[in-house]
Amino acid sequence: MEQDYLVNFLYLVQNVIARQVNLAKLEGEPREICGVDVAYKGEVGVAVVVCDGENQLVKKATGRVGFPYIPGLLFMREAPLMIRALQDLKPDLLLVDGHGIAHPRRSGIATVLGVLLNIPTIGVAKSRLVGEVIEENGINYVVLNGEKVGVKVGKYYYSPGNLVSLDDVINLSRMGYPRVLREADRLSKVYRNDLKLS
Repeated sequence: MEQDYLVNFLYLVQNVIARQVNLAKLEGEPREICGVDVAYKGEVGVAVVVCDGENQLVKKATGRVGFPYIPGLLFMREAPLMIRALQDLKPDLLLVDGHGIAHPRRSGIATVLGVLLNIPTIGVAKSRLVGEVIEENGINYVVLNGEKVGVKVGKYYYSPGNLVSLDDVINLSRMGYPRVLREADRLSKVYRNDLKLS
C-alpha cells in the first residue's frame, strides 16, 4: 500500500494514546450517559450524540470524511466528527460505537475519545478485533495475551475506553444494548438520508 508510512505513523499515535489510558472505577452512578455513532452518505458523515440525563439531548455534526475505512484505524475516520458533535458536552459516561482497549494497540475509537476528551468511555462493537472469548463464572470475557480486555454479551463486544473499570463495563453490558447508542444509530441514519449532496 502506497500509504504504509501514514498507517505506521497512526499506529505510533495509537501506542502513545494507549499509554495514557487510566482504567479506574467510575466515581458514583453516572447521571448523564451519552452515546455517539456515525452514518455515511458517500464521503459525507453525520455524527449523532444522544444523551440521557435530566433532559434528553441530541446533537449532530456533519462533514466530509476523507480517510478510508481501515480495520483498527476507525478513529481517523470517525473521531474528528464525533468530537465536533460532542463540543461543549462533558458527559459522566460516553458510549461509543466501536472498541476501547479490546484492540490490537489497546487504542480503539472509544479509548482515543476518552483520552483526548478526558472523559469516561466504553466501546460497544459489533465484531471482535482481537483476542478470544473465554467463559468464566457465566461471563464471556474477551481475553488478549492473558488479560481480560472486555466482555461479549449477545452479539456485542464491550470494552473499557478510558476512566472506567472492567467491572463498570460488565455492569453496563448486563443492562442490554444501550438505548442511547441504539438511538444515536437510528438518528444518524435518519439525518444521513436527509443529506443533500452537491
